Amino acid sequence: MSARGDDGTSGEIADERVFFAPDSDSSRADRPQIAAPEKHSRYSKARYAGFRPFRGIFRYFSIRAIGHALRHEGAIGTPFLFAPVFLGSGALFYFALEREPAPASIPAGLALLVLVLSVARRGPIFFRRLVLGLTIVVAGMAIAQLQAKSAGTKMLGASVTTRVTGRIVNIEERANGRTRYTIDVLKTERPHLRFSPDRVRATASGVSPELVVGGGIHGVVRLSPPSGPVRPGGYDFAFHAYFDGYGANGFFVGAPEAAEIETRPSAFGRALLAVETLRQGIGRTISETVDGRSGAVSVTLITGNKSVIPDEVNEALRVSGLAHILSISGLHMALVAATVMSVLRFGFALAPNWSSRRPVKKYAAALALAATGFYLFLAGAGVATQRSFAMLAIMLLALTFDRSAVTMRNLALAAILIIVTAPNEVLGPGFQMSFAATAALIAVYAAWQDVRRARSQKAGSRKERGLLFRAAGLLTKFALGLAVTSLVAGLATGIFASYHFGRIAPYGLVANLAAMPLVSLLVMPLAIISVIAMPFGLHGLPLAAMAWSVERVIRIAEWVASLSPPVATGQMPAAALVLFSVGLVISCLFSTRIRLAALPVFVLAAGLWSLQRPPALVITEDARQLAIVETNAGATVLHVNRSRPNAFVLEQWTAAYASSATVKPDLSELVDCRRNICTATIEPGQNDLRVGYLSLNRSENGNPVDIRAWIDEQARACKFFDLVVFASAPAWPYCPSGATVISARQLAMSGSAEITTKTGADGTVNLKIKHALPGIERPWLDHRRYSRAARNLPEWRPKRQ
Repeated sequence: MSARGDDGTSGEIADERVFFAPDSDSSRADRPQIAAPEKHSRYSKARYAGFRPFRGIFRYFSIRAIGHALRHEGAIGTPFLFAPVFLGSGALFYFALEREPAPASIPAGLALLVLVLSVARRGPIFFRRLVLGLTIVVAGMAIAQLQAKSAGTKMLGASVTTRVTGRIVNIEERANGRTRYTIDVLKTERPHLRFSPDRVRATASGVSPELVVGGGIHGVVRLSPPSGPVRPGGYDFAFHAYFDGYGANGFFVGAPEAAEIETRPSAFGRALLAVETLRQGIGRTISETVDGRSGAVSVTLITGNKSVIPDEVNEALRVSGLAHILSISGLHMALVAATVMSVLRFGFALAPNWSSRRPVKKYAAALALAATGFYLFLAGAGVATQRSFAMLAIMLLALTFDRSAVTMRNLALAAILIIVTAPNEVLGPGFQMSFAATAALIAVYAAWQDVRRARSQKAGSRKERGLLFRAAGLLTKFALGLAVTSLVAGLATGIFASYHFGRIAPYGLVANLAAMPLVSLLVMPLAIISVIAMPFGLHGLPLAAMAWSVERVIRIAEWVASLSPPVATGQMPAAALVLFSVGLVISCLFSTRIRLAALPVFVLAAGLWSLQRPPALVITEDARQLAIVETNAGATVLHVNRSRPNAFVLEQWTAAYASSATVKPDLSELVDCRRNICTATIEPGQNDLRVGYLSLNRSENGNPVDIRAWIDEQARACKFFDLVVFASAPAWPYCPSGATVISARQLAMSGSAEITTKTGADGTVNLKIKHALPGIERPWLDHRRYSRAARNLPEWRPKRQ
């Protein structure tokens, strides 16, 4: 929509909140007026006379000035922007609770707040807004509780080997030669699972042409429950699997076979299978036309299947800060919509008589929305893709109703829509990074447009420049805009990348400046042309051009990755993340001087982060892997208890604790492992805390060791060590000697653990244990109670003959 600017010209409105602000033209009399701040009197000048150097600062942040800024924010609709913030905070509060609240407690609280809000309609505006904010927070909790109860995913409680017969929902061929199948389980045999998951994921060696999407599959599968975080504050795979509908992961023992299945899926299920078959066919067509790593990345950008990309390409893109181009998100959706709209508007411009009498911009926006909807299903309709589509759909619909597309209000509407439909996504890094980057970009460019508007009013008319000068100016603006976009988005997402991944890409700005023009101008437009040309068999040339462009992007990523490895930022405490998020919200949502209040919040968050210290010991939830975290002169070294530690766990620990090296037990001076016993020392030379690690291994003849001997071994360990880790069940819950105990049952119930030390005033050293999970009293954690370790039972193993 266009409106008159301050200079009397007609232009595009950058921020729709301008409609709520007073104008300088004749229409100002018809709009509610906002009182201007009063000029300071002689008395106020005398009051600041003793602080002459700071007089301007005092006036800028005076109570009167802040009050005027708050009234201005209220007049332009800023309070509405906080609705998704409060709604998402409510969802976070619910998911962070240690115990599941009573079914009627949250709805009752919501009803009470709604009643108070209705009674306080004529009360003070501050009180009304406070009650409204609390109501939205409790509404977010209610929505999250409703989703948790309605999901009802059947989660496997313990690892088991069984024969599975089911329907193939998805097939992912990986670069390492293995294939992952997503299976709707129809039957389990030998043993029959009384509480079988409805959907599982299992990998197998090679590719079988007989196994197709929608067909049956049968085979022996080793199934395990989805794992929890490898450390407190880490990514919880089981939490997201519960809300995504996956009850178990595993692998086939031997090659799976095609099976005849009698049950037919529903009409909706058949539609989803048809879309998945289309995805598989397009992926095969791309792989047959262009092979190699560029072809694999092309398959990912069109179909969303990231499993085909080689590990070395994934690593180069991740280290260089270009891994975001592999996730079908807002960038790809926006590029598809922009390409479709540009082509359509260019085509409409070829018929000026027809297009001048019709709203061709609305037609282009509607068709672009249809194109992005098709791309949503083509890319697999993942959660991140759905989130990006919702955001873009609101913006395109805004264009069809003559509203500005890229505004903070539209972003707030998209966030509300996503939180209402999938509140669990608030905890995911994708949701946090996506909305943080978009909000920061909108805020920065809105502020820049205000500066440009102010400059244009002062400058007046400018002298006409030559063609060459204007072309150079456009190129400079494009490069500057790309640099600012990459810098702002990188700073906004870097906060959450540090918390979730413990590392950042130091040269991400350089990589994005070099690669994003190729992605925007060549890769994605050629992808659209290739998909359109496939039904006619004309996709060879555009796919070859796309693969060439993708290869250039990969080479840029490899060059940038060679400059420096990723910088390990270490584990950010949750309190620091909350403060950083609060500062980001203040700086992005407010448009007046109030946004400067974010500066002390950022400083406080950075201070909390700087005070963070790594733990003394960390152990996984299955008790199989632990590490002594040695800190010396600012450097961190991990001393592990296994000669062949789990690579994924070690990678997560290395990033979280900013470790510079890993020492295995045969070379470590702190950890000594012999058979089923490991001894370690925490803080050597200071307090010399002795740590014992005991596991229940097989005896020499292959049979399990005597349980009575195992219990006696625990008793001896309690007398000798200050901290004892019983890695196998059954185990003592405590030691009579007073030694601290971490048992397999504790870890099975509450997840992985960190142990920190604190020296008291009397010189005694206290140990504090922090688990990753609150327990089992939540819907997505209930399955943990059924494992053998959680019931303090030894692992079942068949006897060897």
